[in-house]
Amino acid sequence: VFRSKWPQNRTEWALVGFVGIVLFTADYGLIYWGENNGVLSGLSAILFATFPLQTALVANAFLKAERFTVQKLLGISVGFGGVVLIFRSQLGTAGPGQVFPMLSIVLAATCAAFATVAVKRWGHDTEPISFNAAAMAVGAAGLATLSLITREPWGIPTWPQGLGAILYLAIAGSVVTFVAWQWLLKAMPATSLSYIALIIPIVAVLLGAGLGNETFDLVDLAGAGIVLLGIYVSASRRAAAFARAAMGLAVPDPADSPARKT
Repeated sequence: VFRSKWPQNRTEWALVGFVGIVLFTADYGLIYWGENNGVLSGLSAILFATFPLQTALVANAFLKAERFTVQKLLGISVGFGGVVLIFRSQLGTAGPGQVFPMLSIVLAATCAAFATVAVKRWGHDTEPISFNAAAMAVGAAGLATLSLITREPWGIPTWPQGLGAILYLAIAGSVVTFVAWQWLLKAMPATSLSYIALIIPIVAVLLGAGLGNETFDLVDLAGAGIVLLGIYVSASRRAAAFARAAMGLAVPDPADSPARKT
């Protein structure tokens, strides 16, 4: 961290504050609040799978190289349908009292979309390690402040369940994940990177089957295949050419995007 270059100017430090508050305070806080108020993990995955669509729309507004196209809309819609199919059993778990918790998950995806596009536009000269260290510090301070305001009880987590889970989420789920996220964001379009929200549910199902003795069926496998198909449709040059030929629309070739050439 100390050997890494820290943000150099007001724009980069403002970006640190924005990402810290919007991503690490608001996004994390909204997800945990929603799930703590009755939204099951599968339903949460479906709601957060709106992240690619929201990212594509925000990127269209702030990134000249990432136009929102019919091809992207079709691919993202197909991928979202795959996630819904995987977690179809939890669609009926939402009750009238869960409207706001469910909206909080969708709003969390909105926060993640704005943070992703902001880093793509203004964070190209920042170092992933030092940038995320500073942003996470801001986010942690924000969450701690909210916790104190709402008078949440504080305690020492038990070992290994509680403390082990926190260590895993801190190292693998935060440090490694977001350093890799920013590193990849320098090399690929923000919308393309957002497709990770469609892939994570597939990984979760496989890990649940391998480590948690959970089961999955052919419909789950079909849902995973539909997710991958949606990502292919959204990013493939062949799909773009097919869309142009079949629909007569000016669907740009993803390979022609400046973001793909950098």
